[in-house]
Amino acid sequence: MQKTPFSTAVIGSLPRPRWLLDQLIAHEEGRLAEQELDALLDRSIPFAVALQESAGIDTISDGEWRRIGYFEVFARRVGGFTRGPFETEEPAAEIKAAAEQSAPQQWTLTDFQQTLVTAPLRYEQPIAAEGARFLRQQTDRQIKVALPAPHMICGRLWHPVHSRAAYPTRRAFIDAVLPILRAELIALRDVGVDIVQFDDPWFGFFVDAHYRARFADPVSAMHEAIDDLNAVVAGISGIRTALHVCRGNRDRTVYARGDYEPILPALLRAEVDQLALEFAITEAGDLDVFAGHTLRQELALGVVDVRSREIESPAVIVARGENALRHFAPQQLTLTPDCGFAPTSTNPISLDEAYLKLRNLSEAAAILRAKYG
Repeated sequence: MQKTPFSTAVIGSLPRPRWLLDQLIAHEEGRLAEQELDALLDRSIPFAVALQESAGIDTISDGEWRRIGYFEVFARRVGGFTRGPFETEEPAAEIKAAAEQSAPQQWTLTDFQQTLVTAPLRYEQPIAAEGARFLRQQTDRQIKVALPAPHMICGRLWHPVHSRAAYPTRRAFIDAVLPILRAELIALRDVGVDIVQFDDPWFGFFVDAHYRARFADPVSAMHEAIDDLNAVVAGISGIRTALHVCRGNRDRTVYARGDYEPILPALLRAEVDQLALEFAITEAGDLDVFAGHTLRQELALGVVDVRSREIESPAVIVARGENALRHFAPQQLTLTPDCGFAPTSTNPISLDEAYLKLRNLSEAAAILRAKYG
């Protein structure tokens, strides 16, 4: 398909209305059956589609309204996970030794409220494909579905002590995750999804020197994360793929600071069709980081700050798009918000705010196409 210059897309999530969030919580707590929730969502998601279409967005999602958070969906749909709290009496030295080969959380002798893998993984039902099938029926525009990247899944769902009976090493867990993500990517292709985006904010944290300091060898860790993503997408045709890298997005907070230079060598190795990067926030630095590099992938350029209450004008967004033309052709660029509006269910952003930002994004894209397309 011919790439439209300055096409527009969401990154994934829209704010969840309070009434919808109440139903998702009721389901989480066992007070609402899954069938009832699905029926409610089937009536709700056309609203999310209409919002994006009314705003003029070219590639849309279902707002991620079927999930309460962007990475929990893997643990909810794949067997082998247990919800906390978890308690441990392991000696601190043993936890420290195990943590050296884990994701960089600061494991302590505390209760763990999160969900963790505790048994061999079982891929018994689609993670997102059935919801994507429904979305495909709601629109004739391109559709996007987001999945958590392997690095993200491991970092949030594997623990060096609580997971060791099933997967004694993080490497063993990742090796079990990869074929599941491959199978889901194929399932999404087969129901008509145009682009699958892999979300990895923790990879984005590598821009920050404080985060890199948690690793004995941060460069190897970055390249391993990209190698694992490449293993997921290798040889699968008929669907476009993207990697979304951000700096966390909860309560309008940026959690990592620094430009993309430290992670760019690894990013450029990603065998995806598109890199989705934040550039509306000042913490991300300037697009000059690409000077001297050849970007084989398209760039989904973040030009709308989802963390700010400000509704950027089309003129401001146009200026950000024009800035990118110093390094990219119009056909290489897709214009997006920096991140999803509500990757976690608690983000304090209204639907009206999201709509206004998306509307101005589309207006800016039209101006840029008329001028340069």
